[in-house]
Amino acid sequence: MKQITPEQALQRLQKLCSLCEKCAYDIRQKLTEYKIDAAQSAEILQKLQAAGFLDDRRFACAFASTKHKISKWGKQKIEYQLRAKQISAEIITIALNEIDDEQNNEIIAAELAKKLKTTKAKSQQELAAKLLKFALARGYDYSVSYDVVMRLIKE
Repeated sequence: MKQITPEQALQRLQKLCSLCEKCAYDIRQKLTEYKIDAAQSAEILQKLQAAGFLDDRRFACAFASTKHKISKWGKQKIEYQLRAKQISAEIITIALNEIDDEQNNEIIAAELAKKLKTTKAKSQQELAAKLLKFALARGYDYSVSYDVVMRLIKE
């Protein structure tokens, strides 16, 4: 990509941020891609935040909600992904607290019941291990997942 001016970068990033939520990490990546120097990048980032185009808390809450409801991710996987985007621990906690525990448990149960129908195993222990591995890979809590798996296998 050819180098663009800081003004062009700001306009592009305003448009990008108005289309979907972005975090400061995503914007810094874009600014690096646009070959904007560090001082100008910091200024652009500050302008985006001041104008309300960029808000890590708003991003984290939207990300957590979307990944939980649509992608059916658990809280641990969401937390890991937010950390990868350099979101602060305080903001991650706020975003994860917006996920309803009862709804989370219903999603775990539904996803594991669906997975149970397509999982083949030679024994109940192997079946339980496969289902538990699936739940943990999706980022669900171990103890809740274990309880759901054991309930499903008994039925």
